Amino acid sequence: MMNRLRCDLPDVTLNRPKGLSPHLFFQVFYGANAIAYARLSSRTKNQHRRAVNPQTTDIDRAPSVSYCLRNIEVSQNYRNRGIGSALLEEIIHFCVDERISTIYGEAKGEIQALRHWYEDNGFELDSIDNIQLSIS
Repeated sequence: MMNRLRCDLPDVTLNRPKGLSPHLFFQVFYGANAIAYARLSSRTKNQHRRAVNPQTTDIDRAPSVSYCLRNIEVSQNYRNRGIGSALLEEIIHFCVDERISTIYGEAKGEIQALRHWYEDNGFELDSIDNIQLSIS
């Protein structure tokens, strides 16, 4: 399914998955060119950082279904145009729509801005740069 992606470039589209599967792949296009992607994989339990919030009582959530954000990558020529942020926002909306309880992963690299970017998008970070977003 192709949707428009809200960013600083016109006519950027997003191909997002149709429902849940063990591996989810989001792909961003500018015209016919693929310029960004994100890859997630599922586990029935979040063993990466900590257990899903036990105080969550929303029975509509898929019980203990978490997705690990493996990669989010924007082509170098298209960085700093809001594409990565818009893509991450779409991933979060997708997980909300599909009743996923948690997105987790690792903020790779030594770039302080990356850590701030995840925090600005609602993720918690621990001292070794693991990231987690509990969806309520």
